[in-house]
Order: sequence, then structure tokens, then C-alpha cells
Amino acid sequence: HEASSGKEVEVITDFTPFYAESGGQAGDTGKITGTNLLLEISDTVKDPTGLVIHKGRIISGTIKKGDNIFLIVDKNERNATACNHTATHILHSVLRQILGDHVKQAGSLVAPDRLRFDFTHFSQVDTETLDKIESLVNKRIQENLPVQLEEMDAEDALKTGATALFEEKYGDRVRVISLSDFSKELCGGIHTSHTGNIGLFKIIGESSVASGVRRIEALTGDAALTYTQKTSNIVRNIARLVKEKPEALTQRVEKILSEQKFHEKEIERLKAQMASSSADRIEDDIKSINNIKVLAKKVSVDNPAALRDLADKFKEKIKSGIVVLGCNTGPKVLLIALVTNDLVDRFHAGNIVKQVAAIVGGGGGGRPDMAQAGGTKPEMLDKALDKVYELVENR
Repeated sequence: HEASSGKEVEVITDFTPFYAESGGQAGDTGKITGTNLLLEISDTVKDPTGLVIHKGRIISGTIKKGDNIFLIVDKNERNATACNHTATHILHSVLRQILGDHVKQAGSLVAPDRLRFDFTHFSQVDTETLDKIESLVNKRIQENLPVQLEEMDAEDALKTGATALFEEKYGDRVRVISLSDFSKELCGGIHTSHTGNIGLFKIIGESSVASGVRRIEALTGDAALTYTQKTSNIVRNIARLVKEKPEALTQRVEKILSEQKFHEKEIERLKAQMASSSADRIEDDIKSINNIKVLAKKVSVDNPAALRDLADKFKEKIKSGIVVLGCNTGPKVLLIALVTNDLVDRFHAGNIVKQVAAIVGGGGGGRPDMAQAGGTKPEMLDKALDKVYELVENR
């Protein structure tokens, strides 16, 4: 029942101002002080019996059972959490107003740095609708409405129309949080006194959690402002790079992407044209080994389809023989081996490419007439292709 500097501890007190994690709201952080004691609290939770446990690390001093201590909640973290929690209630009501009464809360996270709200809905919420939701939440914030807290019997609370979460367990007495006439929920969490204290609400994400359940992630206050400023700076920087006004940036980027797609197709066309031209000039690269034409060549293509197409052209050109091509695609090697039909009873393309691929640190295989392989040692490609001639000669 005693711990000193550097130890991770869990502290239980006879009473506490710290809020323990509950109902989706994160537990308070802060510190505990005493005679020569400084203990940083990183989380506050409840055990199954409802006992509040303060989790933290002793920075200096010693703590033991029976000590008189001071519990100090981090006000900035608490206020940020309160703003996020009240914003969650506003968001819930706005979602029901815009999307429909079928919306029900399916989970939430309320922390100092962000909020997350899961809700029932049948489809993705599009960007235009998210903008409407965000605008209406901010309108409620700007109205600076009072946040009313009232304790009453659970049965009476439900009769007033207060929303209760199906998975939550409530006692006989409950606390009702009301925001004007548009939101009334059973809630034991921490809230701000007025909606205006939230400052700003910014949606940063919308996604699917499960079938029929969507998730909105958002920021409030200073965190929302910082996010908005960073996003605005990114837009301005991109606009500067492409020499365009921010409001015309979408059209400019679409044009750039369209031009890029065109140029990529043109590059592929020119590569294919060059490859086709090289197929007309392979006589000097063909070797005759035991009266068999063999072409083992490094080529400049960058994908399997182009390599296969070029190999087919070479095979057609030599009419009878063996074609093995290799190319480097960044850190990897692609290989293909073709054997003309009149030679498949003597040579197996799969066996050839397998032995060649071993030299470039890879493997592969295939049919007697066509096989493909890959490797991870581009620097060994020339040596690997030389192996082809050796395999044919020693057959």
C-alpha cells in the first residue's frame, strides 16, 4: 500500500472531483499532490462496482494508504471534453432533423481532443448533406443557448420525451440535459454551460462502422480552428503551386489529372511502338545454339502485359526457337519465357524461367510453351539472361 517516484499506480480516494470514463465520455486527467508528492493522472475509470480509480504515474515523492492528498482536475482538458460532449448532443438532434427520425445513437466517444458519434442510417452521408449538418450545428452554437441540467425520476424523464440510450443502465434518479426545445437526453456526463462556449464545430470524417451504422468524427473549439487553418493553408499552397485561385482549384486539378491520363496513355503508346520497332531489329540479338534460335534479351517495359506483348512479337519474328525476356520494374524483375510449338517436346518454358528466376532471387513457372516469373535482384538480370544460352547448350 505504498509507492514511490517512477511507479505506475492506481489510486482510490474516499471522494473525488474526477469524472470516471462512462457513457462514451473519457475520464478526467490531472494531478494528485501532497507532502512532497506529485502524481500525474492519465485516466480515470470505474470498476464493476462503481468504484472510481485514478490511474497515473508518480513523478516525485511517495504515496501510501491513509495520506491526505489534493486532487486537481486538468481544467483545460475538462472544458474541452465538456464542449465536445455538448456538441455531441447538438449533433444528435441535428442528424435527426436533417436525416430523419430513424437516426438513433449507436455509440460515441467524447474526449478532450475530438468527438466521435455513431448513428443508425441506411447510406453514406454525402458531402452536401454533411455541410448542412455542420452549418446547423454551428448555428446552434452561435445562438449561445443555455445548457439546462435537471435531476428527476427516470420514469418522469422519459415521459417528458427525453432520449435514453438502449444499452445504458439508468437508476431511479437520472439527469436530463436540455438544449432549448431541440434536444433533451438522459446523460450523466460533463457539459458546458452555454452552447456558445463550444466556439466552432468541424466535421473531419464520415464512414461506415457496420451495416446500417455510420460514424461522424468532429472537432470543436481550438482544435477545430487549428484544423480549419491547416486545411486552408494546404489549399492556398496548392493554388500557388498550380497558379490558380483557390475557388477555381477543383477545375484546375481536374484538368491536370485529365492531361496526366492523356500523357500516360501516350507514353504507353510510344513504348509499345518502340518495342514493336525493336522486334524488327532482333537479328543481331538472336544466337543459334545447336541449330536452335535463342533470344535472351533485357527490354525496357514496365509491366507484365507489355512484356508479354513484346515476347509474342519476338516469338512471331523468329518463327522457331526460344524467347526469354526480362525487365526491371523498380526494385523487382519480371521474366517471361516462350517456346515455339515445334520445340515444346524438347524444352519446357516453365523449367527455363524457373532456373533463370532463381538467379534474380525469385521464382515462377508455367506451361511448356509460356511461363512467367519474378525476382528481387535487378542487378543480376544480365547474368540470369546469360543462363538461358547455357541451359539450351547443355540440353
